[in-house]
Amino acid sequence: MTWLAWLANKHTLLVHLPVAAALMIPIPIFAAQRGGRGIRPWWVTCRYVAWSGLVGSLLAVLSGFLQTLLHGPVRLGAFRDTAVAGGNPMFQLHAAGGAASLVLGALCLRSLFRHRQDHQGIGFPALLLGVFWCASALTAAYTGARVVGHRLTPPAQAVSYSSPMSTSRGLPAPRSPPMIPSSSMRSMILAARP
Repeated sequence: MTWLAWLANKHTLLVHLPVAAALMIPIPIFAAQRGGRGIRPWWVTCRYVAWSGLVGSLLAVLSGFLQTLLHGPVRLGAFRDTAVAGGNPMFQLHAAGGAASLVLGALCLRSLFRHRQDHQGIGFPALLLGVFWCASALTAAYTGARVVGHRLTPPAQAVSYSSPMSTSRGLPAPRSPPMIPSSSMRSMILAARP
């Protein structure tokens, strides 16, 4: 396995850091809006969260692109044209949300590093970019789960197959999945055979 394939297989793991950072970034930016003494530690907190989110977004976008090229059914031209085989509007929204998250993270970080006096707050543009970054990361995370086939239904709408209604209608109760023995259990079974 090449390192590109390894990175492509880690896309699901790598998206957690940028999503978490994008969800958290509005909190320290909001706390850094006030001016006065003692505001500089909030600047450092904002910049640290933004840097980690931006690096995570870069890795997530790169691994997602590689995963699409190496393993996905979506070809390069399928992003723009939904008539192409493999074109999926949910995939397009996921890719656009990931790219927007990367761009908004870079813009937010740039606004956090603008020159200001020691007593000034971080500024409203940084807060606005942080909120938009959070929204784009949530969009990418939600649509990514939908692309891979996770059902995101609320628990109230989930159907329970072992409910009394299914047995009262005369429908057979579902069978439990077969148990797969562990390696120690398999060795005991093989040792007991004649």
